[in-house]
Amino acid sequence: MRELREVAQRYDESKTIVHPELGRIDVDGQVLFTENRAQTLIVLNTRPGTESHSKLELLSVIGHQQLTP
Repeated sequence: MRELREVAQRYDESKTIVHPELGRIDVDGQVLFTENRAQTLIVLNTRPGTESHSKLELLSVIGHQQLTP
């Protein structure tokens, strides 16, 4: 049986991703570490109602398709 561990530390940061066709996408990042730092989980999301959120939603639909011919 696996032993459950609590997340020891959490850091919040803002980053910018530059997509080749959609341009700048601002994301909020949460970095979670286990107590012994053997594992790290990075969660990136956008703020609802922002242009970045709309761009990320568009990317979830189009995937790897190109927007230009």
